[in-house]
Amino acid sequence: MAGKKASSFDEILRGLHRLGPKKAITVVILAVLAWLFGGDTITQNESGNSDIIAGVVVRAVDGDTAVVKVDGQERRVRFLGVDTPETVHPNKPVQFYGKEASNFTKESLNGRRVWLEYDENPQDRYGRHLAYIWLKNPKTINESTIRDSMFNAKLLLGGYAKVMIIKPNKRYESVFKKFQDEAKQARLGVWSQ
Repeated sequence: MAGKKASSFDEILRGLHRLGPKKAITVVILAVLAWLFGGDTITQNESGNSDIIAGVVVRAVDGDTAVVKVDGQERRVRFLGVDTPETVHPNKPVQFYGKEASNFTKESLNGRRVWLEYDENPQDRYGRHLAYIWLKNPKTINESTIRDSMFNAKLLLGGYAKVMIIKPNKRYESVFKKFQDEAKQARLGVWSQ
């Protein structure tokens, strides 16, 4: 039995080493917090991504921002890789297709259980969390699951958003650009003018 435990521990260490120091520290901290607080919000899918945390959308702020409750705490989450037209910006007027994008996000996410996937930088300078929003916990991540289960992708495919990549958070840049091109060709939403 002791040999089996040591072997599992060695596998965990090798997996953390492959992630690199920054991600490994994040994974360890999240695992310890989940263990301490009894949460089951940290998930690891078959692709080895353990940066996915479950939560419930309290309210959508606009098309690309929502408040998500994770382990009893509310997080203001800005959706990575996408930018919807403005509806609540204090210095900008409501932009074309902004209300439609905001309504789509509210109708799709309010009160719904989601999974937040973080990339390299988990927060921006305003303290907002930066995440990809999954409607189902992905067991494998490929173009098909992104298309079917990631809300950021649904915003692009429906023409509710344009691609906006702020490096280093660029995990899905190429597939997002492909989805944007599909919406553009179909002249959907923001591309209809």
